[in-house]
Amino acid sequence: MAGDAARARLLAERARAASDRGASARALALFDDALAELDERGCDPLVADVLRWKGTLLRESGDTTGANRLYLRSLAVAERAALSEAKAHALNCLAIVAQRRGDLREAERHYKNAAELALVIGDHRLLGMIEQNLGVLANMRGDFESAGTRYRKSLAAFERAEDTKAVSWVLNNIGMLHTRRKEYDHARTALERGLEIAVSRGDAVVESIVTLNLAELWIGTGEIDRAAGACARSLANAQHRGDHLTAAEALTCRAKIERQRGAFDDGIATLRIARYEAEGSEDPLLQAEILREWGDISRAAGDGSGARSAWSRAAESYHLAGAIHDAAEVEARLSALEMH
Repeated sequence: MAGDAARARLLAERARAASDRGASARALALFDDALAELDERGCDPLVADVLRWKGTLLRESGDTTGANRLYLRSLAVAERAALSEAKAHALNCLAIVAQRRGDLREAERHYKNAAELALVIGDHRLLGMIEQNLGVLANMRGDFESAGTRYRKSLAAFERAEDTKAVSWVLNNIGMLHTRRKEYDHARTALERGLEIAVSRGDAVVESIVTLNLAELWIGTGEIDRAAGACARSLANAQHRGDHLTAAEALTCRAKIERQRGAFDDGIATLRIARYEAEGSEDPLLQAEILREWGDISRAAGDGSGARSAWSRAAESYHLAGAIHDAAEVEARLSALEMH
């Protein structure tokens, strides 16, 4: 019925607004209410959209399996109803899940199919999103030049479309790339601009993620107290939203700060909590980051055996994630350790 569809659209809009504010539990309930008003066996594009939006909320909170299940349902609706736009978006989301799980071949296949559909229907925003995601993929592989090129193309597309939310996503990725390359002034410019956009939009999710990446930047520049403040804000925000993925990342960042301060026992305890938060995320890259820091703390504390064990497992997880550059860095640490 038309009235049901109209109510479903209103509920979905409220759910997306709640998600941006960081009210994840409220958003999930509203998405479920919207779906209850719709017929998943029908042809309404809203069904595919709501399933995908709810999946993304779960994915961003660390529930990878739940997200994948919803994306597959969204794809099924789109294919049955011949909804090209919805199909392209579902494929892009499935690619992100595959990428998180370390199945980079599957991710590239989905991105390729999504991009072909987006090009046919003229969905330039989705093409920009795919370009950004391919940049993340290149970054994981250590192809920083390609990552930067894709990010810049994506940023230009989103700026032309005046899509400020998407602009903040890309600025965050650009900032992370510059931090990784120790180009700290450029990193700060990108991240602070991304944070300003997120705050102005009331986007608690992006604000928390960008704040955490600013903390990583401050660690890189040696501003440990400043890093600790940003890390604590990001962690509190993530825990308030029930975002286990960002919480695990923030705890890993806190452990780095504790290592810098010589609080090695505190750092290991923090990493144990991070591993607990990361359970269920199916994210080998995150697991690798936690194990890498575990090895760094162990080495700093003089525990060569603990460092060797943690770094060995970190290298395995990096390989599983397709992060060849990071795997090589950790393997170099292992080699250096063996020489002492």
